[in-house]
Amino acid sequence: MATQKSQNNLLLIITFAIIAVAIAGIYMMQDHRSSSERVGDAIEAVPEGLDKAANQLGDQPPAKNVERNLGEAEKKINEKVN
Repeated sequence: MATQKSQNNLLLIITFAIIAVAIAGIYMMQDHRSSSERVGDAIEAVPEGLDKAANQLGDQPPAKNVERNLGEAEKKINEKVN
């Protein structure tokens, strides 16, 4: 009984460690957008304000890049469907 509980605890610790390493890896990724992608993002952000548009020219956090890539994928899927 005790060995089963310790095995479950060890499995939980390993699982959380793997998840933590994956999250850390995502947040440490660099912004690999090309200059044209940065300018395009800045142009799209102009209606939200010039300061937001200017922020698009700099490095973005990886979570923002994931969000942008998902948005682009959604547009492509909608184009194919419609």
